[in-house]
Amino acid sequence: MTAAGKHACAENGVTSRTKRQKANACGQSQEVERKRDVGFKLAGELGQLVGKGFLEFSPLPWVWELISFVEEMYDLHHEEVEHQLEKLRDTWHRGDRPGGEAAEEVTRRFWAKGVAVYCPPPSEEEEAPWCNSGPRFYVSVTKAAWERFPVGAPAPPKALQRLLWPHEADRALSKEGSWPNLIRGLGWALAPPRSSPQALHADIWGNDRPRPGRVRFHHILWKRQGSLCNTQIVPGAFTDGETWEEHYTQMTTASATCLLVDNEVLHRGAANPSRNWVSTCSIELCTRTGILKAQANSSRVVLCGATSSRPTSSTPRLHLHVPPAMF
Repeated sequence: MTAAGKHACAENGVTSRTKRQKANACGQSQEVERKRDVGFKLAGELGQLVGKGFLEFSPLPWVWELISFVEEMYDLHHEEVEHQLEKLRDTWHRGDRPGGEAAEEVTRRFWAKGVAVYCPPPSEEEEAPWCNSGPRFYVSVTKAAWERFPVGAPAPPKALQRLLWPHEADRALSKEGSWPNLIRGLGWALAPPRSSPQALHADIWGNDRPRPGRVRFHHILWKRQGSLCNTQIVPGAFTDGETWEEHYTQMTTASATCLLVDNEVLHRGAANPSRNWVSTCSIELCTRTGILKAQANSSRVVLCGATSSRPTSSTPRLHLHVPPAMF
């Protein structure tokens, strides 16, 4: 990198691609690979979700009140949120993270409506030195969901339950009779016009122990109005958030109405070359396995980047209602 390039990145914030020796297809050591494969054998959709980190569905296969709630909030607020962010465009490159100042200001304006905005990892240039090129935003309606569902959100349909929680440890009630699975977040991802691709990242990971052979943090993404999700994913790249040069050549681009993604796999939002804001609806879940991990040592459960409006691992989560027997 030239001196000028280093200066530009220092001014704009750098997303560096660290080059490391490739140990296997996922950039992990064989020792770690053996540890994370401990667990029962899976096949079909479950096998792909656990092994590769994502599944594609077209059309959206589930009818769920929580999906309808996110779409309702999107219809109510997305245009005004985009308008307010656009008005604050001249602040986007201030501070430590692109868009952070604008996100906090819009959050203040919308907080009474149950809406908050934060900045996930930013967009980055596609050529060296890969400097941050602009913000990405996430519009959270989790506060509004607390108000709509004060005693717990509706359980997902049975077909989705079977896919999310095939393991007894993640679907059995506690001794107190409580349902173990929680909602981490609800809302939609937002890419400004003319955005380059997002920095490659994992949303959350726990670096004190590998994945237990099943998904701890599920992420449901879907598009409306006939569009397709084009999230870019590195299949099987469970690296505790580490990104290496080779991962950028291993990405696959999804093309489906709906994705079910393991939040621990490396992925990024694709480029938005259009003149319009582009959004993707989102529901993030946390299993009992993930909850216990966070409660045991929250300092080792990492959320990827945030503004002050982003929940932390210690923030209370919205419970799902106890569903009827699944099997």
